[in-house]
Amino acid sequence: MTKSDAEEVVPEILKKFMREMNQWECEFFDERKDNLNKGADSLELKETYASRLERILDAYALKDKSNYGRLIDLGCTRPATYDPETDEVELVSHSDGVMVVQVQQMKGAEVCSRFYLVAKGADWKIKKREMLSFDEKWRRVPL
Repeated sequence: MTKSDAEEVVPEILKKFMREMNQWECEFFDERKDNLNKGADSLELKETYASRLERILDAYALKDKSNYGRLIDLGCTRPATYDPETDEVELVSHSDGVMVVQVQQMKGAEVCSRFYLVAKGADWKIKKREMLSFDEKWRRVPL
């Protein structure tokens, strides 16, 4: 894949990840809220959504403690963390099999994140996500 091809493909891969995460988070949020309103906190529901989340992470991310950290608490919010329809996605840099893509949330907390994607054979995987903190420093955060 040429550098030019990669610069088009990688942001689209990230948007696909964001779409799948958005769907996972919105569905889980709604089902969990319904269960909690009924006075239930279903372990089966959590296991089902943990399994779905793990499949998404396996498909798009390198396996490490931080990338898979969301499996610990299954955090979900409304609006969702990722929204490929409204979030602004911009390629920041590309060098030696590493691309940095910046995502600016336009709804909710309006978080600015950077995703580092690396070439693994013919695939691109998310190596890490960083978030711009209140003190204007980039800090690693779970996917």
